[in-house]
Amino acid sequence: MLSQLVANKSVNYLKKIGIIVIIISSLGSHLVHNTPLNSPIFPHLFARFTALTGMGSQWRMFSVVDRFSWRLEIVAINENQTIETLPIFIEEEKGFFQKQFIDFREGKLHQNLFIYPDARYHYSNYLCRLYQNENNSIKAIRYDLFWRQILPPEQAAIRKQYLTEEFSDLGKLGEYPCKN
Repeated sequence: MLSQLVANKSVNYLKKIGIIVIIISSLGSHLVHNTPLNSPIFPHLFARFTALTGMGSQWRMFSVVDRFSWRLEIVAINENQTIETLPIFIEEEKGFFQKQFIDFREGKLHQNLFIYPDARYHYSNYLCRLYQNENNSIKAIRYDLFWRQILPPEQAAIRKQYLTEEFSDLGKLGEYPCKN
């Protein structure tokens, strides 16, 4: 009976230590990814835990609002040099509630593709495998960035709109050849 109590106490201590490790790792990963630390140790220390839990994106809740709005277009370039805009996700139609309040995958994907060239490279390989078939021979995937300015509040009040009319072609984020 006494050995059973000791075993139960050691299990409780292990649970508490596990919870403490998760909390410290979570706070450490948030600290590392949301503050500019120059130490080479910290990013590598928490990188695995951050990737495992999906907490790697930057927080922008209290940051200064950007003065532009942007969108990303993913284009497939075929062997005969024709261009086809690819859909971001192939899935069923979403309802209003799901699209507006629950599903933010497209925005997160665009943010990651905009910031990280490695993500564009790997996503391009995925798209090449997904859309490549005997009828459709894709040579490369290109990422096009379009933007438009968000007007300052004074100008927006005068114009009665807060965005400029059309998206401008900001440039190409890169063209990634398919591995055939």
